Amino acid sequence: MDTPTPQPATVAHAALLKLRARAEERKRLVAQRLSNMLPADVQRLAQDLQVHQIELEMQYEELMLAQTELESLRAQYVDLYDFAPVGYFSLNAHGIIGQLNLRGSQQLGSVRQRLLGQRFDLFIVPEYRLNFQPFISRVLSGEQRQTLEVPMQREDGQLFMALLEGASGALGPDEVPTYCRVVVVDITPQHAVKRALEASESRFRKLFEHSSDAVVLVQRQCYLDCNASALQLLAVPTRARVVGQSVGAFFPAQQPDGTPTMTLFAGMVAQALRNGSGRTEVLLRRATGAELWVEAIVTPFAVDGDSALFHIIWRDITSAHTARAELLRQKEFSESLLDNSVDGILAFDHDLHITAWNRVLEQLSGRPETQVLGQAVLSLFPEYEGGEQEKALREVLKGMRMMRYDMPFHQSSGHFESYFLPLESPAGDISGGLVIIRDVTERVRLAEETTQLKLRQQQEVLAAIMTTQEEERKRIAEALHNGVGQLLYAAKLNLENRSHAATCRQVALSLIDEGIKATRTISHELTPGILEDFGLKIALEELTKRIPKQQLHVRLQLQGLEQPRPRLHDVATYRIVQELLTNIIKHANAREAFLYVVHEGSQLHISAEDDGIGFQQDASAAATKGIGLAGIRNRLDLLGGTLTVDSRPGKGSIITIEVKIKN
Repeated sequence: MDTPTPQPATVAHAALLKLRARAEERKRLVAQRLSNMLPADVQRLAQDLQVHQIELEMQYEELMLAQTELESLRAQYVDLYDFAPVGYFSLNAHGIIGQLNLRGSQQLGSVRQRLLGQRFDLFIVPEYRLNFQPFISRVLSGEQRQTLEVPMQREDGQLFMALLEGASGALGPDEVPTYCRVVVVDITPQHAVKRALEASESRFRKLFEHSSDAVVLVQRQCYLDCNASALQLLAVPTRARVVGQSVGAFFPAQQPDGTPTMTLFAGMVAQALRNGSGRTEVLLRRATGAELWVEAIVTPFAVDGDSALFHIIWRDITSAHTARAELLRQKEFSESLLDNSVDGILAFDHDLHITAWNRVLEQLSGRPETQVLGQAVLSLFPEYEGGEQEKALREVLKGMRMMRYDMPFHQSSGHFESYFLPLESPAGDISGGLVIIRDVTERVRLAEETTQLKLRQQQEVLAAIMTTQEEERKRIAEALHNGVGQLLYAAKLNLENRSHAATCRQVALSLIDEGIKATRTISHELTPGILEDFGLKIALEELTKRIPKQQLHVRLQLQGLEQPRPRLHDVATYRIVQELLTNIIKHANAREAFLYVVHEGSQLHISAEDDGIGFQQDASAAATKGIGLAGIRNRLDLLGGTLTVDSRPGKGSIITIEVKIKN
């Protein structure tokens, strides 16, 4: 709207001063007495006219002052209207622009003369124009202010976001509103900030919902929200099972170390408020009752006293926690193994600096662990430098494994074995070495004693063999002397006595037959040809048949003897059975004996059981020698077999022999 340029205040003030001067002059003239020559009524009329003129001039002065004030107010209004920071528009019911200020024309990018009479909604982005007419209708139909946010477009195509605030207007106090006054506020920066906040919130919500980590929001020690990963971690179906619950609802009252869970949470929150974030590891209990370890990371938001909002991330670290606990257990086990090992253990790095030193080495060297850790091996033991020890240490760092017998350790006396092993890093590189020093002094002493014992045993076995051989020779000599010798001597006497030639000859022949039979028996006992010809089974059966039943009734049970065996085992079995039967006949005073010989798999089992007088078991060592078992023991020692004797006085005896067959 075009407005007249207001008269300057200085000009109006000068006019007022001039009028005031004229009024003062008129007043002075009125105050002067008129000429006495004029009639009295004329003088009175002239005086009244002068007073009336002064009154008119005073009224004109007041009008001029009022006009000046109005012009000043109008100038202020124009300044406020045209130079307002927002656009003012007067629109009719159809949205036609009837009036606008300078800011409004600047917002629409055109001069006021071109904008007057145009439709306001032409400057609204087309997609949002349908929202404008209902806005005008709401403004005209109500007394309250109406608002509308729409994107608008200037004549040059530039877009901006506008906030429209409308109020109705009427031509008269009692008239129906026919136009509306609209304020246009450019809220592009605020809208950009709002959009950025919405985008940020959208991104946060997207990250919140789709995060692979369990995320919860906590305020006033209660859960406000949680994502799908948190539901999966807690094993609950819906958010309703979480939202509103106390923060400790899914945790045991106390942690495994005895710390109250809420005390742990309080410390974590204090750390977060102090440093911007807090972290801890806590045991969580799922809705199913299963427990798992989680890493909790707390970040405070909108800190406002007790109503602070906390963003908490839970990460399942059960496997890592278990692995760490296992690693700690293995470390403790390794340390315990080092400390409780009977061997001295020394570990060193690539520079030959000691990294491990156990208690055995402390005792052997007299140096505590704290004194040697980190020290160079050659500086602690200078006597190793240039010797076999240093050479072995260098070879280990090249990846070699070795063992050194009787290598001296420091100043310790005795015998030691040293095992040198390389230590490999996870990448496969040699990172150091390990030396295991074993004190074998006692073992060497025991080995020497064992050697002496074996020598004595061999001497005893040799003596027993020689004794057995001598006894065998003595028995053969007695058999030849008492049997064959007597028969031959009787035959000689009969041949010398010729008184009855025919009878003498018959007796001599009979004696010679008996001698031949005795010779065969002795020969068979010395070398059983039947064993060579027909095998062990037939030889044992023939052996038992030759024993008179009046002397001893033998029950023989054989099993598995058809299997092939080394000849040495067959001969030894035959001799052992022969010796067992001889012992029973000579010493047991038995009437009946049961003999079992079984070959099953790689085991040969021999058992002899009699109903004789038996003997005292606690004196078995002397008794077994006394009843003729020495030869059997000697044979078993050569074969690697075992002999067990079970006997009680008056209850008979059971002798069990086990021999392992080696093909």
